[in-house]
Amino acid sequence: MSFSSDVKQELTAIKDIPSCCLHAMTYGMLLFGRAFNSRNISIMTEHECVAQMYCSLINKDIGVSVKINQSSAGKYSINIENKETINKILSSFSVNGNESVTRINRGNLLNEHEDDSLEILNCCNSAFLRGAFLSCGTITDPNKGYHLEFVVPFKILSMDLMKILTEYGISAKHMLRRGVNVIYIKESESIEDLLNIIGAKLSAFEIMNIKIYKDIRNTVNRQTNFSFANISRTAGAACKQIDEIEKLKEKGWFSRLDEDLQSFAELRIENPEASLRELGEMCDPPISRSAVNHKLKKISNFLQQCLAGNIE
Repeated sequence: MSFSSDVKQELTAIKDIPSCCLHAMTYGMLLFGRAFNSRNISIMTEHECVAQMYCSLINKDIGVSVKINQSSAGKYSINIENKETINKILSSFSVNGNESVTRINRGNLLNEHEDDSLEILNCCNSAFLRGAFLSCGTITDPNKGYHLEFVVPFKILSMDLMKILTEYGISAKHMLRRGVNVIYIKESESIEDLLNIIGAKLSAFEIMNIKIYKDIRNTVNRQTNFSFANISRTAGAACKQIDEIEKLKEKGWFSRLDEDLQSFAELRIENPEASLRELGEMCDPPISRSAVNHKLKKISNFLQQCLAGNIE
């Protein structure tokens, strides 16, 4: 299953929803379904759990039983066309059958809890957003990237949705994709916040874990690349130094070096993998890294002078 499917499975598994939140969640699913008007109320989804939740909410909240249909392609749909049933559903959300349902009626998102603690504050808004996400929301696998979106039929409805998200401090944006309104979120922190708000806490926690893993992996990769670059530079410099010493020997110029430089040159050849610091520690007495670098430069300069004919 996709990560989006996992999130919807988690959301539809939530139990013991208070009646006011049940009403708000039903409203969210209906309003952001494929159609919600006086002619037709319907939804189409590839998730069986979403279709079952749609039917369950309508039955529990409004007392209407509806049927799920499955296409040959495996998609699930609920299509309500009976005029009496439609009017009963619309009236339960204070919608006149002649109205065009393109706005969010905040009157359907009333918190009726006696307790106004922070834990349940705005619980109906959260339930409404949960219903909206189940109907028209998707989320990308966080291993591949961070992207959550709502595909909304009307622009004014999408703007109302974005306003609610903004009230929660969630950074959401609007765009048109092939003429369809899309409200999308690309910041991982905002996606985590929204998942927590609508009740997908396990999915939010999974995103956090994936982010931690990515951060650790990126840090290790940076450190590995840095270490490899250092090793490559050290090895490249050592090869050049040893080649210069071997050329001095090949041309018969090595014996003309000072005895101190001859001894140091032999030490360099015997320890091709040693860094400048390590070479300095091998000297007797030990010398600094800058002193080692100075000796190697003297050897290199001596070779250049020999090649230029300045030293016979």
